[in-house]
Amino acid sequence: MENFSDKVHIGELIAVSQVFELNPYRMLIMLEQGSMEVFEDKETFLDKYGDREDFEDLDWCELNNGKVFVKLD
Repeated sequence: MENFSDKVHIGELIAVSQVFELNPYRMLIMLEQGSMEVFEDKETFLDKYGDREDFEDLDWCELNNGKVFVKLD
């Protein structure tokens, strides 16, 4: 199990949980299970998912600090 405390701040979880309509605890479980991903910046996200046509069906959220959260399920 990966330690997300170095990667994700509780305030980020709270903000994104409102977008995805999940509670922060559920989001943490999803991160641990691999059904949600966090990218440090949009460039890393784009490296994996390509241009907009490739990820338009993804449920994702970009924070003002540049982190991108992707809900896979």
